[in-house]
Amino acid sequence: MSKIAKLHMQKVRELGCLICKQPASAHHIRSERIKNDFLTIPLCPEHHQGAFSIHMDKRNFENIYGSELHLLAQTIEQLTY
Repeated sequence: MSKIAKLHMQKVRELGCLICKQPASAHHIRSERIKNDFLTIPLCPEHHQGAFSIHMDKRNFENIYGSELHLLAQTIEQLTY
């Protein structure tokens, strides 16, 4: 991972979970199975991989909170460099 990618991922995590504002990790949006460190959104452990999370029930998660692309747009709007 490049230095700039590490910085970006750190900034994403520092935003806190987009859903509940708790401490977050970076969730990679996968488009056609491509993993890109710049296509990430901040989600807490529960919203990332918990019982009702983007990984466990993506369809219902997106019905409530919006699509990954919508959440990515929110993330980009909040980032400051």
